[in-house]
Amino acid sequence: MHPRSFFLPSLLLGLILACGGSSSRSDAPATAPAATGLTYTDPAGTGWRLVRDASSSETRVVLNLVGPSGLMSRGAGFNLVASPAIRFGTFETGDRVTTGLPIRDSGVYFLLNTTPSDPITYEPLPTNDPLEPKLLAGGVKAGNLLTAAIFQKDRRAPAKDSGAPLCQIALELDATAGLRVGDPIPMAIVKAKYMSEDVGAFNVHPTLEMASKAHLTDMTLALGTLRAR
Repeated sequence: MHPRSFFLPSLLLGLILACGGSSSRSDAPATAPAATGLTYTDPAGTGWRLVRDASSSETRVVLNLVGPSGLMSRGAGFNLVASPAIRFGTFETGDRVTTGLPIRDSGVYFLLNTTPSDPITYEPLPTNDPLEPKLLAGGVKAGNLLTAAIFQKDRRAPAKDSGAPLCQIALELDATAGLRVGDPIPMAIVKAKYMSEDVGAFNVHPTLEMASKAHLTDMTLALGTLRAR
């Protein structure tokens, strides 16, 4: 990773927790038809929340991570555990770096170096390298636990307003789970954090200020209601 990146991969790994799954047994009457898709009702409020994106379909619910309007931030990450009746879908982005991940960048955060340079000579390098590593990570752990995170890695890039869709995840029904229309599908946020606006002044060499301010802040992330349809 470029030495001008302020966020360490270990912080991404710190979001990963062990957690168990939830039952996928059907609670609907036996007369209810078998479920073939999902429906999601957005949570109330204007804080950090996961809301349904218009690109969602009957079989794939796409959720946007949205924060409080006016709160300037540099990234966010969360762990979400769901019933084994749910699969976390992946995304085709046309980008070799991010295709196949269970998280999609919405374009709000700036994920590249603003002024890339050689790590030894500091000579300028071409901008917008398509293979430059991005601080965008997602994976599904044991217990059907999704861990997802997206962060700006360059202090020179300004913080962004959190009140826009910052990234996306996708939920898909496992048709073999035996759910019926109307069944509630349990989900829970295990952990959620964001990177605040003030991360210290940029410096080519690490400073105590950079180390002390490059930390994550706990946040409450609201979930809506997921049901089989």
